Amino acid sequence: MLYCDRSPQISYWSSEEIHIPYVSPKDDKYHNYYPDFYIEYTDKEGEFRQAVIEIKPHYQRTYKVNKAKWAACEAYCSERLFDFHILTEKELF
Repeated sequence: MLYCDRSPQISYWSSEEIHIPYVSPKDDKYHNYYPDFYIEYTDKEGEFRQAVIEIKPHYQRTYKVNKAKWAACEAYCSERLFDFHILTEKELF
């Protein structure tokens, strides 16, 4: 969050502001997924971009419920031309 606050490329960010409906494989019912971050930024080429970012431990990438959430998020982002990134300790450290 400090990185987002201090980065001149990031013009706006929020945490868990977006909700995305998804069907959980645990009970086959709709739930809401709240991704960790939404950011608006200027990329290396100077283009305005919007992205949804989820941060999870690497071992949780295979959980069925997370895969259902992320599939719904990918569709949501695709419709809006947002980027979607899942970051783990492998990408962050």
